[in-house]
Amino acid sequence: MRKWFLMAAVAVAVSMSLLAASESAAASGSKKSRSGIAKYATSGKNVPQTVAFTRVAEPREHAFTMLVPRGWIVEGGIFRVDPNRTGGTGNSIEAKCDIAVKSDAAGTIMLRRLPKINYADGPMLPPTHGPGMNYNGMTVVRMPGWEDYLLHVFSQTRAGATNARVVQKEPLPKLAELFSRLSEPVARALMQVGIQPPTYQAGFIIVEYTENGRAYKELLYTVLVDARRSMALWANDFTTTMRSPAGEVDQWKPVLDIIGNSVRLNPQWVAGEMRGQGERAEISRKVLQDLSRIDREITAHRSKTQQSIQKDQYLTLTSQEDYVNPITGKVERDTSDWSRRWVNANGDYIYSNDTGYNPNRDPSLPRQDFRLTRPRR
Repeated sequence: MRKWFLMAAVAVAVSMSLLAASESAAASGSKKSRSGIAKYATSGKNVPQTVAFTRVAEPREHAFTMLVPRGWIVEGGIFRVDPNRTGGTGNSIEAKCDIAVKSDAAGTIMLRRLPKINYADGPMLPPTHGPGMNYNGMTVVRMPGWEDYLLHVFSQTRAGATNARVVQKEPLPKLAELFSRLSEPVARALMQVGIQPPTYQAGFIIVEYTENGRAYKELLYTVLVDARRSMALWANDFTTTMRSPAGEVDQWKPVLDIIGNSVRLNPQWVAGEMRGQGERAEISRKVLQDLSRIDREITAHRSKTQQSIQKDQYLTLTSQEDYVNPITGKVERDTSDWSRRWVNANGDYIYSNDTGYNPNRDPSLPRQDFRLTRPRR
């Protein structure tokens, strides 16, 4: 029984470590470098002349904020899984998030972050539980590789697609390494009690297809978490899709990059979620005391890792530059696809290649308190 409580507590710790990993992954980049994902677009410079972004809160629980182009649509958000409806707590301990940012109702240009789902598999499962059955609220599914998983995601999210073909696929080992590094304190705790820690794999595919008579190009990437030997489960994480009309990828990919890279977790929400996860997992006071040292290690390690993660060369979706925010004084790493960049005290951003444009003289904007940010030299 104590081992079961420990595994539940570790599951909570892993979850919160990966929350930090997801936020760090979204915000990271390497100055003037590109990864394989950058091949989704070719030049990266055929961008809209001016794009105004406003910082928008996740609509259901205000779990995080992100930059969204003015006039675009945000759909979905945080949701919860009822263990009484699913036959167990396997997908009920942590909050789920399925959110999309779209240029219009049809999603002509869009970014979607799909929810993390736990699936049952591995040697710890009873032999009576075969594929398709339910095990503690998780469907038994044999763990695929990242490529097969992403093909499954595409088939589920683009059921109306025709003439689909994968034009590129590559692993993302540095993204997997990032998730592994952020979970190191949890991995050490597991090994101390003889439990094998999770492992990670990541990759992306690019698909060309037709939908409703229009040609599209879509990027899908994910991290797969393999905890089959320790917790009888595997999961997807950080699963993201980005699409635009096939002939407009260069124009819109930098905009989608900014959306995906701008996520900021709400600390109050995170604190409440951690408390709620502990309650839902029914973690005993004794186990929490045993794990307090691990929690401190996670906090210290996360802070240290987030500082160094900005220099990692994985998942670099655009050319990058370091800018000094004139309001906060902080250095921010961001796209260099636009020559001019403004920010205001609300955290809204304007990007433009029009040297004569000034957002403080734009009557279509609700605020005129933008300040120009300059690259740090």
